[in-house]
Amino acid sequence: MSAFNSGSTPLPRGQTARLRITGAASALGAPHGGCAQAPGALRALLPERLRALGLGVEWAQTLRAATAPPDAAMQTMDERLAAAGAFARTLSDSLAAPGDGAFPFIVGGDHAVAIGTWRGLARRLGGAPGLIWVDAHLDSHTDATTHSGNIHGMPLAALLGEGAPALVDVPGPRLNPARVCIVGARDWENEEDERLARLGVRIFDMAEIHRRGLAAIFADALEIVRGEHGFGVSIDLDALDPLALPAVTCPAADGIAPRALADALLTLRGRDDFIALEIVEYRPDLDPRGHDAAWVAELAIAAIGPATCA
Repeated sequence: MSAFNSGSTPLPRGQTARLRITGAASALGAPHGGCAQAPGALRALLPERLRALGLGVEWAQTLRAATAPPDAAMQTMDERLAAAGAFARTLSDSLAAPGDGAFPFIVGGDHAVAIGTWRGLARRLGGAPGLIWVDAHLDSHTDATTHSGNIHGMPLAALLGEGAPALVDVPGPRLNPARVCIVGARDWENEEDERLARLGVRIFDMAEIHRRGLAAIFADALEIVRGEHGFGVSIDLDALDPLALPAVTCPAADGIAPRALADALLTLRGRDDFIALEIVEYRPDLDPRGHDAAWVAELAIAAIGPATCA
C-alpha cells in the first residue's frame, strides 16, 4: 500500500449526483491579485447553474491566502515561494482528508494552487492520477529558469518533481509524466520546452489543434491520461481565445474557442475514472458584466453535468 493511502477514502469514480466545490482564493503566484477574488465572485453562480441540472452541490469552503499577492520588489523569491508553498500545503491537506463520495471541483485562484489540488487528491487516492493541463502556457519553469519571476509559471514542473523545495515538497505523490499532457499551449520559453521533452510530457499546441481539431486532440489526451487512480482536468482560462474570454491574468492570442472547449469537455461526462476538475485564473475585476463568469459556468456544466444531459 502507498504511504499516502493510509486512512484515505477513495474518490468517486466518475460524476455522481453530488459535487463539492472548494475555493482556492490565492493569487500568490500571479503578478496581479485579481484572480484571488474569483471564488467569491463565482460563489453564487456556479452552484445555482449546477443545481439547475439536478445535481447536489455543496460549496464546502473557500481557503484564503494569509497574505496578499507579494510585490516582487519587496520580497525575495524564497519568501514568495514559501508563501505559495504554504498555501498549496493547506489546500493539499484539505483535499487529502477522507471524503464521502462527492466529486471535487476546485475553483482558483492562480494556477500555482494546482500544486495543492493534485498533490492532495493524489494523497486521498493513494497514487497520482493522470492529468490534462489545459493552458496557453507550459507552467514548467523553476525558480532557476523563470523569466518573469511569476510562481504560477512553475506548478506543473513542481507537480512533476522539479523546482524549489517549497513547491516540490508539498506532500503527495508526484505526477507520472507519461500520463500528463498539455492542451492549448502557444506561449512558452525554451527551458520549459526542454524540461517537458526530457520528462516525456506530451504537448498539444495550438498549431496542432488548428490542424487536427480539438475533438481529435482531446481524444488523444484521454488515451494518455487514463489509467490507475483515474484522471483529472486542470483548466487555466488563458487557454481560451482572449477575444472571446479576456478576463484572465495572462492572455495569449490565438486560443481555443470557448464553445469548442465546452464541446470537448462534454466527452468527460459519465466517465467512471474522471476524478476531479479545476478551473483557475478568472479575473472578475476585468469582467464587470459577468460575460466571462457565464463561460466559467458553461465549462463546468459541460465537464461535470449529468451524463443524461450530454
